Amino acid sequence: MKRRFLAAMAALVLAGPMLAYAAPDEAQKQLLQRSAEAKRKLDAAQAAQGTQRDKLMQEHMDLMGQMMKQMHSSRPGPNATPQQMREWIDEHMKVMDQMMSQMMDGQRMMMSPMGSDKHDMMKMK
Repeated sequence: MKRRFLAAMAALVLAGPMLAYAAPDEAQKQLLQRSAEAKRKLDAAQAAQGTQRDKLMQEHMDLMGQMMKQMHSSRPGPNATPQQMREWIDEHMKVMDQMMSQMMDGQRMMMSPMGSDKHDMMKMK
């Protein structure tokens, strides 16, 4: 019984740091939330017309600018192990991919005629 307890405790002690670093850090969580918010703005802009579309696109671009600034200044923890560094970089790359996708979608939307529908947008992808 004591041996099982010690084995379970050892497993928890060894797995604990890996579980804590497998998830995005706080800055990356904020970036993911901003990315989702920016995506909602972009989707709304695609459905809107005229000045409302312009306003939503400006809000989307403002969010993207904030995200870029935050990404430029974010760094992994100073005591990160190579594994933790790799996981941090993977999360950072995931956010960068989301941002790039949104920027491309926004660019396509701005370059398309105002009256085009989503079907036309899908052909461009």
